[in-house]
This record gives sequence, structure tokens and C-alpha cells, in this order.
Amino acid sequence: MSIPPEYPHDPSQLYGQQPPQHFGPQGTPPGGHGPQGYAGPGNQPYPPQPGFVRGAQPSGKGFFGALFDFSFRDFVTPKIIKVLFILWLTLIVLFTLIAVVGSFVSMGEEPFLGIVMLFSSLLIGAIYVLLSRVGLEILIVVFRISEDLTAIRKQRGL
Repeated sequence: MSIPPEYPHDPSQLYGQQPPQHFGPQGTPPGGHGPQGYAGPGNQPYPPQPGFVRGAQPSGKGFFGALFDFSFRDFVTPKIIKVLFILWLTLIVLFTLIAVVGSFVSMGEEPFLGIVMLFSSLLIGAIYVLLSRVGLEILIVVFRISEDLTAIRKQRGL
């Protein structure tokens, strides 16, 4: 069974192929370096790639330094995304509670309509929470891709 190479993989090697390993009686390859075959830190399946930086290096600028960066090289959004999510959740809960109270008021006049409003307001509130979380996660992924690409450019001198 072949293990796909870790990102970034060696472009000279086809995806999913690696040199054959002959394992001993307890699953350890020759040399006894563990199940992955390397004695490196964390028992990595491949030796560390030379010059590869894991993740983007954080900039030295704080919130206000990034806020007033007119070249837009440092981003503010990743620094405040948690606060934005909490504020957005607070608004969703507030509007859901208003809808629930409205559904109880309408139950006095038409019980079936009030019950439908109650369940639909709770369902819509839950959907908004889910969509908000997914949207913010996609936004953070875009920022992380940008930071990783910036680190690769700096590393290669581009």
C-alpha cells in the first residue's frame, strides 16, 4: 500500500508512489527507525523539505498597525474574526428570540400558525448560525492561503 506524499510533495515523483520498503517482523523497516522509516522529529514519513516554511510567519504589526497599513500587506480581518463572530451570533440570538416571542403572541390568536412560526424561527436561527460559521471559515481559509503564498514568495525571493 502506498502512502501519498505530504504536501509539498516531490514533483519528480508520481503522486501516491514512494520507494518500496521492506518491513521486518514487527512492521519496522530496516534500520529500526519506527513505522515511517525516518528517525526525524515526529517520525515523519518523508524527510523535511529543504527551505520549506510550515505556515506563514506572523507579522510584527498589531491590530492598529494592520488597520492603518495602507499597502494592505497585513490583514485586520483574521485578528478580529472571533469578535465579529460573537457579535453576529448575538444578533442572530436576539432576532431569533424576537421571532420566538412573536410566535407565542400569535399562538394566542391562531395556535397552528404560532407553532409553525416557533419551529421555523428556531430552524432559521440555527441555519443562520451554521451559514455564518461556514462563511467565516471560508474567509479565514482565503486569508491563510494568502499568507502561505506570501511566505512562499518571500522564501523564493519573488
